[in-house]
Amino acid sequence: MVRGIGGEMARIFKIGNLKYLFSIAKFSKFTAVGVIGAVIDNVALSLLVISMNFPLVPSKLIGAELAIISMFLLNENWTFLEDGLSGKYQRLIRFIKSNLVRSVGVMVATGVMVTIVGMIGTGYGWVGLISANLIGILAGLVVNYTLESLITWQVGIKSS
Repeated sequence: MVRGIGGEMARIFKIGNLKYLFSIAKFSKFTAVGVIGAVIDNVALSLLVISMNFPLVPSKLIGAELAIISMFLLNENWTFLEDGLSGKYQRLIRFIKSNLVRSVGVMVATGVMVTIVGMIGTGYGWVGLISANLIGILAGLVVNYTLESLITWQVGIKSS
């Protein structure tokens, strides 16, 4: 048995496990959950930036975290229902992993959104803000799906 982080990563990214990434059903569910998350993210972002004059980046991070919590619960109980180990402790570990893993996608999404808003300015109002945010979210989709599947829910791995 291989020990340590290197051994754990080798176990997760084993070629046999990667085939589970190409499940159309799982990716479709993940995307549907992501659409719900995008709505939550955009509503929070719009309310905070446009209605309450909060700064852009903190507003994005608040919206993203609300979406992450919602998407975790949906993915846990639908998309990846048959994946991962059972138990409250394992669910808590997956929740923590999900937040850490999705922080990579949030960095990608936030960077893309801030870049686009910086290029187009604020003259486009909420349409420009939401459009920039959606493009950022799409940029983070593949990163999130890959990392969530392999690290958070460890698809294809039934025992530790």
